[in-house]
Amino acid sequence: MSGIDSLALQTLIDKDRITQVLIRYCDAADNADEALLRSVFHVDGSDEHAGMFAGSIDELAPMMVKMHERFTLTQHSIDNIVIDVDGDVAQSRCRITAHHRYEADGQAWHLIAGGRYIDRFEKRDGEWRIAHRVTYKDWSLTHRVEDGLPSPF
Repeated sequence: MSGIDSLALQTLIDKDRITQVLIRYCDAADNADEALLRSVFHVDGSDEHAGMFAGSIDELAPMMVKMHERFTLTQHSIDNIVIDVDGDVAQSRCRITAHHRYEADGQAWHLIAGGRYIDRFEKRDGEWRIAHRVTYKDWSLTHRVEDGLPSPF
């Protein structure tokens, strides 16, 4: 291998940086970290969130922090990440599984939802961020938490 394909190398670097943004979003959601959430989107970025919300990052960030107060814990995980880079614009899609534990009427509940993030990324001033996101919820399951049951671990 005598030469390095610089375009292929840059594409790999771009895909890695975009993947890191996707992971930061999950961290921001799970920690109700408004500043980190804002760092994932461009200042004019927007989100269409599974029929629950559609608007700008300026509207989304405080709403997500407030919504997080309802839960005793959350955990967002992504997989099956596909990223197509074309210059300073990229399209990505990935699967999301989100766990939410909450209390209702003195009982603990566990909501699990699965869906997809479909994103348009733009690289501005050398930094990849989400310009527009569409979140789809494909399924969900809620069950009562039975803390007294023995654990196999």
